[in-house]
Amino acid sequence: MIRRLTRLLPLFVALPVAAQTLPELADRALAADPAVRATGASLRAAEERLVQARAAYGPTANLTATSTETRYQELPAGQTRPFRADQYAFQVTQPVWRGALYPALQAARSQLEQAGNALLQSRLEAQQRLAEAVLEVFKSRDVVAHATALREAYGEQLAAARRGFQVGRAAAPEVREAEARVDNAIAQLLAAEAELDLRQQVLAEVANGPVPALLARAVAPEALPVLPADSVLEWLSQAEAESPQLRQARLAVDAAEAETRKASLAHAPTVDINYNYTHSSDTGTATSIFPRRGNSSAIGATLTIPLFASGATQSKVVETLALRDKAASELDLARRTLVIGVRQAFVATLSALSQAKALATAERSQALSVRANQRGFEVGIKTNADVLEAQGKLFEARRDLSRARHDAWAGYFRLRALSGQLGEADWQALDAQLVAHRPVDLNRARERSGS
Repeated sequence: MIRRLTRLLPLFVALPVAAQTLPELADRALAADPAVRATGASLRAAEERLVQARAAYGPTANLTATSTETRYQELPAGQTRPFRADQYAFQVTQPVWRGALYPALQAARSQLEQAGNALLQSRLEAQQRLAEAVLEVFKSRDVVAHATALREAYGEQLAAARRGFQVGRAAAPEVREAEARVDNAIAQLLAAEAELDLRQQVLAEVANGPVPALLARAVAPEALPVLPADSVLEWLSQAEAESPQLRQARLAVDAAEAETRKASLAHAPTVDINYNYTHSSDTGTATSIFPRRGNSSAIGATLTIPLFASGATQSKVVETLALRDKAASELDLARRTLVIGVRQAFVATLSALSQAKALATAERSQALSVRANQRGFEVGIKTNADVLEAQGKLFEARRDLSRARHDAWAGYFRLRALSGQLGEADWQALDAQLVAHRPVDLNRARERSGS
C-alpha cells in the first residue's frame, strides 16, 4: 500500500500544475498569494475582536480558593498551636451601565468590515498581478517570435546580397550592411529571449507553479476589450461605490469616531450588579480554639464615578480626535488616488485600443511595402538596404501592435480592479479569447497583402 502511494505521490504533486485555464490559474494564485493569506488572517482576528466586544455585555464569573496554615505561639513562652483556614469564594458581575461598551462594539464592527474589504482589495491586487504577468509573458513571447522571424528574413536577404555580389548585381557595402543587420537582429533576439525567460519566472512565481499549457496559447489577434470612449464617468461612479480600498477608508473613519466616543465616555459613571457566595472553614484562630464552618452570600450594586485620572482621560480623547482627523484625511487621499487611478487606467486603455487599431492598418501597409521592396530588389530597381529597412519597419510595427493589444487588456484589467469589479467573469472572458499560439512569420505578409 505504501509503495502504491509512493508511486502516486508525483501525480498528486503535479495536480496544481495541470490547472491551465485562466480561471483555474486565478484560483490557484489567490490560494497561494501571501498578501491574501495575511488579510484573511486579519479578518479572522477582527471576527474574534467583535466576539470580545459583545462578550463585554455579558456576566463574568470568578472562583477564588484560599488555604492558609498558621502557627501561633503565646508569648513569652507559650505553647505553639497550629491551625488551618480554607475559603472558597464565587463571584458574578453583570454590567448594567457602561457607556464605553457600545462605542467599542461599533468600532469592532467597523474594523471587521474594514478587514473584509482589505481581503477583497488584496484579492483584486493579486488578480491584477496575475493578469499583468500573463500578458507580459504573451507580449515578450511575441517580441521573441518577431525577432526570430526578422533574423531569418535578414539572413535570407544577406544570402541574396551575397549572391548578387558574386554576379556583380550588388556592391560590397550592401553585403556589409546586410551582415550588420543580421548581427543586430541576433542581439535583439538574445535580449528578447532573456526578457521572456524573466517574465516566465515572474509568472510562475505569481501563479504558484509553472504554466506550460498556458504558454502554448495566445490572445487572438483580433481580440480587444470593449471600452466606450464616453464611459469614464460610469467607471468613476462604479469605483466610488464598489472600491474596497475606498470602503476601507470610510470604515476607518467610522471606527475612529467610535473610539473617540469610547474615550469621552471614560468620564461617565458605571453600574454593576455583584453576587458573592463564600464558604469558609478553619480549625481555630489566634483567639479561639474552636473550629468553625460557614457559608455567606451577598448581592449588591456597585456605582463607580471616575473623579480624577491625572489628565489621562482627556489626553486619550484628544488622541482619538487626532486619529479621527487622520482617518478623514486618508479618506480624502484614498478618494483622490482612486479617481486619478481610474482616469489614468481609462486613458491608458483607450489609448492602447486606438494604437492597436491604427497599428493594425500600419502593419498591413508595411507588409505591402516589404513585398514591394522585395520585388523591386529582384528586378534591380531597389537596393538591399531598402528591403532591410522595410523588413525592420515591419518588425517594429508588429512588435508595437502586439504591445498595444496586450497593454489594452492589462489596462482594462487594472480598470476593473480599481472599480472593484475584477472577478471570475473577466478571467472567463479573456480565456475565451485565447487561441493556439502560432509563431510569427514575415512571409505571412504575402498572405495578408493578398500577393
